[in-house]
Amino acid sequence: MSKKKIRYQTLDEYVEERFKEHPEEIEGFLETVLEEYEKDPDEGALLMALRQVAKAKGGMTELAKKTNLSRESLYKTLSPTGNPRLRNLQRILEAFGYSLTLKLTRTAR
Repeated sequence: MSKKKIRYQTLDEYVEERFKEHPEEIEGFLETVLEEYEKDPDEGALLMALRQVAKAKGGMTELAKKTNLSRESLYKTLSPTGNPRLRNLQRILEAFGYSLTLKLTRTAR
């Protein structure tokens, strides 16, 4: 009897595959991630979500072309311990078709 080895997907692999099959879900995912980030500013979770979207939208090579950043820089930037510059974050979001915007959360004094 030969034993068949079962390979399970990682969460990253599942999310990447899901977004490739259903790209219309990316917008809602990013909105939810940003809403959660406002409640709990977990930068690692935010960067992981951006990395998952990048993989689904053609990978780091494609993102590097669109942002004029190196693949190595993007891997480092979008790692759980990444610390992206604001301009680089803006470039990444623009490559996804988004922009940084401000919204008033309370009345200014």
